Amino acid sequence: MPGSVLQRVMARFRPKPVATVDALRTFLEERSLLIAQKCAIDYCRGKTGLASYALFTEAPFLKALEVCRWEAYAAVLGDLLILLEAHLRSDVTPEQRVRLGEALCALHAEILHATVPVHRPEGWGDVLAAFPLRLAAASAAPPQGAAAVADHSAKRLFDTLPIHSSYRELDEEVVYGAVRFRMVAMNQELQQRIAGAALVRELLGPRR
Repeated sequence: MPGSVLQRVMARFRPKPVATVDALRTFLEERSLLIAQKCAIDYCRGKTGLASYALFTEAPFLKALEVCRWEAYAAVLGDLLILLEAHLRSDVTPEQRVRLGEALCALHAEILHATVPVHRPEGWGDVLAAFPLRLAAASAAPPQGAAAVADHSAKRLFDTLPIHSSYRELDEEVVYGAVRFRMVAMNQELQQRIAGAALVRELLGPRR
């Protein structure tokens, strides 16, 4: 009896499987935002120390931080979809691989189209054009580890950080390490929660 009670309690707090496209969209949006925001803000606070309190009240800095967060968000989203494609390979036939890639590209575009930030009045055109090529190359190669995939979004975050380049030029590895660490953690969650067969059925079904 105690064992069954404990199991019920644990089951109640265990994260639900990601088994639908709607759940997947929410997962990708939330995790992309978390990595982008956490890595950008933590770096800026750590770099500026006690001065960060004043810095985070300055309008130019906050505007530049928003640019960084959005650009990193889009990059992380692409990285997570690259990792997802690798996880779903075992759930599709060779003939379905192309359709899976098309479905993931459509989901990528759908998520980005949902929000167009102020600094991108023309939208995400360059990002949307580049992602299918990147996904196709990743799909044609053996799966990469999460840390290697994360270097794409780490570079984008580093390049857009709202700290002058002369002050952060020696911190590249620090920033890359932070993004890699969080991407590895998200990839582990992805592996644990993704219901591959169910997702593939919906991704490749009529609704897409």
